[in-house]
Amino acid sequence: MKNKFLLFILVWLSFGAMANEKRVLEIVTLEYPPYIETRDDVVSGVAVTLVEHVFAKLQQPIKITVLPWARALNYIESGQADAIFTIFKTEQRERFADFSEQVLFRQNISLIQMDNGPVDASQIEQRAFKQRTLCVVNKVSYGAIMDDAINTNQFKSVIRQNSAEQCALMLSAGRVDLWVSNEFGARSVIASLGLSQQLEILMPPMQTTLSYIAFSKQNQHSELCQRFDLELLKMKQDGSYFQLIDDYFAALMEK
Repeated sequence: MKNKFLLFILVWLSFGAMANEKRVLEIVTLEYPPYIETRDDVVSGVAVTLVEHVFAKLQQPIKITVLPWARALNYIESGQADAIFTIFKTEQRERFADFSEQVLFRQNISLIQMDNGPVDASQIEQRAFKQRTLCVVNKVSYGAIMDDAINTNQFKSVIRQNSAEQCALMLSAGRVDLWVSNEFGARSVIASLGLSQQLEILMPPMQTTLSYIAFSKQNQHSELCQRFDLELLKMKQDGSYFQLIDDYFAALMEK
């Protein structure tokens, strides 16, 4: 009888431990160097480092999967994934995702052209692009100003590709006049493809846009979203947020 009672206690404790074990959070993102990049099947990047750090503080296990952006958004909308980053906030996306209040990154959205190309600062300020063809990554939002320029046909034509690398190669081959990208992302792609002498990032940026992490409404993570916000705010207040970013890019320069 005593042995049966002990067995019952052990089984009860084991079920309790399983119940208290946190489910791994499925997070999706896109290939977006230097924020997110995959090398030898390992997902890394400054945004990955930041997100992993925050969730480690929250003691929340996570799995990050890189997908084509359109599929990643579909996973969040359907509840097949729990969270997504780095994502720009739009009214349409807020219908199916809870966005963090705290900003993950402030991103300059810039145009890139061939070195010594025809577009200058005055044309950027005047939005004089009617004679220019543009490459964008399919289903990526580039912020309100750039999205409006694309949607209102301010460019001669818009070519959509599945990655920033494809856009950079199209531009270097002379198949488009311009490519739009996050500035840090463009610098990373240009360097990795050996195009630093061929392509230039134009100034001023089209827009400085805020990017976030967002959680699937289907999976009801509003409380976790609030906890993530609080931890990220603490990091900004104590300076560790900025130190993490500085350390990441300092390490890249040493490679």
